[in-house]
Parts: sequence; C-alpha cells; structure tokens
Amino acid sequence: MNTIKSDPLLAIAKGIIYFMMGVMAVGGIAVAIAAPALLVFYQKAMSQIAEAGAPPATYWLIIVLLVVVAGLIYLGFRFFRHMLHIAQSVGEGDPFVPANADRLNAMAWIMLTITLASIPVTALGAYITKLAGEDTAQIDVGFDGGGIVLILTLFVLARVFRKGTEMRADLEGTV
Repeated sequence: MNTIKSDPLLAIAKGIIYFMMGVMAVGGIAVAIAAPALLVFYQKAMSQIAEAGAPPATYWLIIVLLVVVAGLIYLGFRFFRHMLHIAQSVGEGDPFVPANADRLNAMAWIMLTITLASIPVTALGAYITKLAGEDTAQIDVGFDGGGIVLILTLFVLARVFRKGTEMRADLEGTV
C-alpha cells in the first residue's frame, strides 16, 4: 500500500492526538496522586471538611469521586490511543482493516461510557460542593447533543469499516 508521508492535516491531527494523550496522562497522574494523598493526610482532610461544615462522610465521597474520575481519564486516554492507531494506519496507506473497525467500535463504547458516567459524576461533584457550602450554580448535568452524535457516528463508522474490509476480502478472493 502507498504511504502518506506529506499530509499536513494528518500530521496536525497526530500532534493534537499526542497532546490530548499527554493531557489525559497528566490529569490521570494528578488524580492518581490525589486519592492516596487524601488517605495519607486523613486527619488534615477531615479537619478541613469539618471547618467547611460538611459531614464526615464527605471525605469518602471525595475519594469515590477521585477514583471514578481517574477511571474516566483512563478511558479518555484509551480513546485517543485508538484514534492515534487509526491515524497511523491512514499514514501507512491502509486504514480499511478489521483492527480499525474494532477501534472505532471501542471508541464508541468508550464515549458512551464516559457520557453516561458523567451524569452521576457531575451530580456527585455538585453534591460535594453543596456539602462544602460552595455555590453550585455553574454545574451543568445532562446529555450533550454533540456527544450523542459522536457516539452514533463512531458506531456507524465501525460498521462501515467492517463491511468495507469484508467487501475488499471478497473482491480479493474473486480476483
């Protein structure tokens, strides 16, 4: 297959994907450090929670929130890793392979998981903020229309790639 070496748009896309993977990695590391740090500094955290007038259970809600957010960040990293592999296959000149259909399908499931999990995560964050006596007026909970369109598009593209690779295999078998 022909390789695409000089496509500036593909190079920009890969750069953005690498950047986003870096953002996810830094965020994941920060959250992965914060959760155990809260466990280590239990007394200090509990005193600050008490100063805010929040109930002691707030501490464990924060731990749960951090663990779930770490999981969501990991899913985001995996999403961009799949996207990077697809972009690399485009650069190699052969994107219509079964692996890319699997990647697109996985990306759709990842986005569906993130979208569905964001509702209780955001609600939990708002609840913790309220317990701490902070203003929750700017916290928005709900579905994003663009996210739903992305999920549907990824599922459809996964089927298109899968069918395209099947058709190509059939064509190669008849030639």
